[in-house]
Amino acid sequence: MDKAQRSKFTRIAAGIAAAAVVVLGGMYIAGSASGSVPPATVDFANISAEQKQKLFDRGLQVFRAADCAACHSSPTTGAELAGGMAMVTPMGTLYGTNISPSREHGIGKWSADDLYRAVARGMAPGRKNLYPAMPYASYHDITRADVDALWVWLQAQSAVEVANRSPEMNFPFSIRPGLALWNALERPAGGPAPEAVNTLDRGAYLVNTLGHCGECHTPRTSSFAMDLKQSLAGNVIEGAYAPDLRPKSMAARGWSERDLLQFLRTGLSPQGVMTMGMFPVLQHSSAHMEEADLKAMAAYLMQGEKPESRPPVAEAPQTSTSANGERVYLGLCAGCHGVDGQGQPHSSLRLDTNTTAMFPTPLNLVRVIREGLPERDLAHGERMQAMPGFADQLSHEDMADLVNYMRLRWGRQKGDVTPSQVADAIRSAESH
Repeated sequence: MDKAQRSKFTRIAAGIAAAAVVVLGGMYIAGSASGSVPPATVDFANISAEQKQKLFDRGLQVFRAADCAACHSSPTTGAELAGGMAMVTPMGTLYGTNISPSREHGIGKWSADDLYRAVARGMAPGRKNLYPAMPYASYHDITRADVDALWVWLQAQSAVEVANRSPEMNFPFSIRPGLALWNALERPAGGPAPEAVNTLDRGAYLVNTLGHCGECHTPRTSSFAMDLKQSLAGNVIEGAYAPDLRPKSMAARGWSERDLLQFLRTGLSPQGVMTMGMFPVLQHSSAHMEEADLKAMAAYLMQGEKPESRPPVAEAPQTSTSANGERVYLGLCAGCHGVDGQGQPHSSLRLDTNTTAMFPTPLNLVRVIREGLPERDLAHGERMQAMPGFADQLSHEDMADLVNYMRLRWGRQKGDVTPSQVADAIRSAESH
């Protein structure tokens, strides 16, 4: 390469580098901006006691519907605003922050505008980008009235003087300014949603925005954004399967609006019990929500679909695998769940209508059998007794046969789970 060619190459490379700097700079600026903030719906400086009480009451409902406490509670004391709950991601571990009115550790110095920017745009005061584990990708169209009410409620709580725990993210995800680039590509645009005018609109807002159900139940893209083309289609997260919540899939697994309402309100229905990542949802959110809102969520998720009627299955097709699975089931499970999976009311789950065996992956079924379930008071008078785990009694082969027996008999799934798949499920669970 002669001198002229080298000079030309250098100019081209410099031009490309300059263009890249301009593009990345533009993305950084866009991703670091919080955009316009809609005006507050009330004059906080001149608010009457009656108005403040109404905002307080609405703010509590927003807090419950948005399930804030599930991430912002203390795992040691249970204090709902203290923070400290670990969120394990493929990029590292994050910890829920203190959202009490503590001026040193919490949000005591925040204005209602600051809260809106954090919740809807992922931007804390000081132009600090929040990690999208804070589900601003779902909250992005939260109404300003809900944020104002939430701010009033939060600021009226007792301050919790607990310091925040720093994130433990892997490089390069530990470089917080890099979040601006993710925002530029993946943060949803648009402003607050209009106030709902009917039940289905209200249900959509509760499911997709406040409830942020898609954060767990929607598959992720290669950039770990929600794949909205497959909204609520099911996803594996933190070592468990968050099932498909689309109407036809729900109906195929036997759900009705009535059963779904019961499940959201009490944590228990013929289809199963809230456990794993769903138990905190019951504990902090759905058990405390107004019944009209729970009905709206059930109506939106079912969209008028009716549960599929399925003829009872007398027994699993007889193969050597299902014969061994039946032997294991009768020896370990039938004493509580019944020979035919009928269960015992308020004690042991029904298996003949339980949806866990119907999932496309055996992950949750393997985990429950292996790890068991703790005794728990659910909500509104419902409770479940403890289920022992059988990790020390079942080989991978026996576990696979038991899972296949249950999936064949009650799940209408193929009995094709292998011991190696059981081992994979165990590794997935243990990594979280």
